[in-house]
Amino acid sequence: MMNSQVKALFVRVFRNTGYILGGRGFCAALSLITTAVCARALGLQDYGVLLLINSFVLSCSAGLRFQSWQPLLQYGSSLYRKGDRHPFQMLLRHCMLLDGVGAVAGMGVALLLCEWFGNLLGWGDASSATPFWYMTVILFMNTGGAMGVMRLLDRYELSVLADSGSGLIRLVGSLAGLFWHWSFTSFLVIWYFSTVASFFINYGMGAYLLLRSDGLQNFRIFGVPWVSPIKGIWRFIFSVSINQALARLSSRLTVMIVGAVLGPQSAAIYNVTWQISDGLARPAQMMTPALYPELVALKDKRDWASIRQVTHRILQVLGVFSAAVLAIVFVLGPWLLHVLLTVPWSGTRTLLLLMTLTAILDLWDVPLEPLLVSLNRAHQILLGRLFTMCVTLPLLYFLTSGLGMTGAGLATLIGELVIFLTRLVPYLLMSRKQDFGRGNG
Repeated sequence: MMNSQVKALFVRVFRNTGYILGGRGFCAALSLITTAVCARALGLQDYGVLLLINSFVLSCSAGLRFQSWQPLLQYGSSLYRKGDRHPFQMLLRHCMLLDGVGAVAGMGVALLLCEWFGNLLGWGDASSATPFWYMTVILFMNTGGAMGVMRLLDRYELSVLADSGSGLIRLVGSLAGLFWHWSFTSFLVIWYFSTVASFFINYGMGAYLLLRSDGLQNFRIFGVPWVSPIKGIWRFIFSVSINQALARLSSRLTVMIVGAVLGPQSAAIYNVTWQISDGLARPAQMMTPALYPELVALKDKRDWASIRQVTHRILQVLGVFSAAVLAIVFVLGPWLLHVLLTVPWSGTRTLLLLMTLTAILDLWDVPLEPLLVSLNRAHQILLGRLFTMCVTLPLLYFLTSGLGMTGAGLATLIGELVIFLTRLVPYLLMSRKQDFGRGNG
């Protein structure tokens, strides 16, 4: 039986999850429709090239992005509630600085490496020159500070507005390109503009919320410190940021490896197959941003019994949900892939099954990673991520070379299984020994 505190926690978590679920589902639908339109407007070959270019840009951005929203929640929640405006605004500037530094660094890396990757992946087949100008879109990809504000103020539903706006721009632009036969470069411009729009919507909403709550009263940019002196903040930032950067980088590198081995067309099929599987599992994954602050609050209260109860109950719910996802993908997945990319049914069911199992394992990580992070065990998560990447990325290359798309799906599944075990084993050990509080003095 759940105690009253845990019941109230679940009400808040599912309420916030419900707020954002509709918006995220809308974004997923937009993405699938845009994929179908864009694949027909450009052809599968050129759409695959567009995907590879965007994957490269996203990889550079993700590889050097700070998770600036997490320190804002971890340290800013108590400051905001107590009305400590000066230290809170200093922390907010700190998070904005992290966004800016990560964006500039990511753009620099992209400019240095894009020509080499272009030659490797064959971008010249679709564009007359390496699109150096498109690398500057990275300057508008980091919005962690704004996302942190929305989550801090319990306005999770607003965080999907930017993604929805970006998705609508891409869909409308792709439809226009289909009817007026726009060039490949025109589609790059559409993708660029959609990212810029998302950036300004996110930061605009964050500023609007703080202005309404007086959180930005007397806020200054110049002549004030931009680095927060909070003890331990840098260790926390680097721990969570490196792990998330490697997670995003790994997902992009898998697409690029498949493209390098099998070509842009196979990269497109691999990516869309993952979109289908992950899209069906996405509703339950929406619990993560709502669950994290609740786990932090339980940790601060040292309520280890409630932590165990919450984690066990969420894993039970995810088990039922996973069975439903597996059944839906097995029945409808090949047909949906055929509709989106006009690929034949044959050979897609095995890949879909492997990618769906991967998405389910990723789904079961929903309560484990935020729990371990809140308990100051981010270093264990990071070590697990590093080990997995060192093993599975070479494995992906060799299995893809030998077994084609089935090998790519199998390697992806193995990688996610290793990641899941690196989170599950520490949790089970802590739960058995009842030492959740160790290292959280």
